[in-house]
Amino acid sequence: MKKGKTGWILLVVFTAWAALITGCGKWPGNKPEKEPKETTTPLPKIQELTYYMHGTMMEPIWSVSLIRQGEEALVRVEPWDKEEEEFYDYPAEAELLEKARAILETYDVASWAGFRGRDPNVSDGYSMRFQVKFTDGSRIEASGENQFPKNCRDVFSELNDLTAEARNKFTEEENG
Repeated sequence: MKKGKTGWILLVVFTAWAALITGCGKWPGNKPEKEPKETTTPLPKIQELTYYMHGTMMEPIWSVSLIRQGEEALVRVEPWDKEEEEFYDYPAEAELLEKARAILETYDVASWAGFRGRDPNVSDGYSMRFQVKFTDGSRIEASGENQFPKNCRDVFSELNDLTAEARNKFTEEENG
């Protein structure tokens, strides 16, 4: 009888262990399936997009803009300590604006419209501002102080990747 009882216990333990391994989504190496992305409404073509995120440290670049100019585009870098109307303009292909639009659609930036975040409990931190004007006249604006719209850092990081060449050229020229 003792052997039978031990067998049953082993069977129950083995079955529970097998169920845990095959059914547990948090088991190392067993990644859950990604949820399908929500489909967002396609955005109109971008006319001008401006963004910045700053902390307490003064940085050489205040803001970066992507601007449509006919069939071409430019990346405008606005220095922190600029004189009036002093910008660094870097020519770019209009394709850059399409890539930026794809980023906005991927992260559903349309849902940011009117966002005004503020966390008064943080005495030192970050602020952000985002504005995009579309060729159809519509726009999206968002701003925040230590409180940001969903995926803000991801969007800004990808926009920084798109504008890296222009920002690097600006830095090279500033440092002479």
